[in-house]
Amino acid sequence: MKDGSVPMLDLRQVERRDRRSAWENAMAGRLVPMGIDISADAEGEGHGVLRSLDLSDIKVTEWDCPALKVSRTKRLIETSDTEVLMLLTASSGTQHFELQSGSARIESGTGLISTGRVAYNSTVSPGLRKRSVIIPLSALASYDTGGSIPDCVMLDQSRPLARVLISFVESMGSHVSSMDVADAEAAREALLTLVAGVIRSNTRAACDGPTLLPALRSQLDQWIKQHLRSGPIRVADMARAFNVSSRTVHRAFSLTGDTVGSVVRMQRLASARRDVVATDIPIGSIAHRWGFYDASHFGREFRKFLSMSPSDYRECYGIASVEMQAETDTLNPYSASTIDDLAS
Repeated sequence: MKDGSVPMLDLRQVERRDRRSAWENAMAGRLVPMGIDISADAEGEGHGVLRSLDLSDIKVTEWDCPALKVSRTKRLIETSDTEVLMLLTASSGTQHFELQSGSARIESGTGLISTGRVAYNSTVSPGLRKRSVIIPLSALASYDTGGSIPDCVMLDQSRPLARVLISFVESMGSHVSSMDVADAEAAREALLTLVAGVIRSNTRAACDGPTLLPALRSQLDQWIKQHLRSGPIRVADMARAFNVSSRTVHRAFSLTGDTVGSVVRMQRLASARRDVVATDIPIGSIAHRWGFYDASHFGREFRKFLSMSPSDYRECYGIASVEMQAETDTLNPYSASTIDDLAS
């Protein structure tokens, strides 16, 4: 783990006086920073085990928790990275949350999706077994979430897609350790697609207004993906393709506080990221392939996107060579010279 987080921990192997700080540090590294209070009984028994099941840049952790109280305060939020999405699923025990918007509870067969900007107090029952998934918001940038990501979404068995997501997360433990990089990348794609789908369905269910623009937005996002390598993506072309005005196109993207240009940029970077991880194509060729001016320009944009250079990201999460090579189709000679030209 290059981020310094703990890949495995068993409190039974930690001195009693150090157990609270060890668990708190593990939660900060594998989840988000929180204050914790382990009950005296739990501290004496030494319960508490975690194991990492990461998928590339997505932190997946299996927790067997001691009884404890947890606090995610506004101060901790202000001093930590909030550009993450937290998904929790439980297979036994319970965890109760008190949020500003109300209370929530996860138990066997249920889950919760929350952003890193939510403050809460939480009580963990002894014997809670859960999975946590920490997703950088940048990883979701190219997926259709149907609107702004809500601060908290409860997952239960009444929603079919939520059931699929919970089952997917709960089943990963027996498979992740044996996956090669290509398999892990496919699992990552499936996980992000499911998370985006659950958020999208929740957003639409809560929408009291017209559904035309969210539906159009999904179609526009798909159109962009299909035309990423066809040169500049222009608002006028999108409007013509869907028989709407340019103003309507802009409104569809403004629903989530985006612009056409920002979405195109994120989708190009997400596609380039896949090439960085899953192929051995030279970085300069990837830059050209996805419409960046040169490798240097691509590197600057990639660092803004994922806080690492393409080469470092490949070293950390990719492979030096793979059996599966990207198609060697001819690059479009009319591709834009700078990323600013990719959407207009």
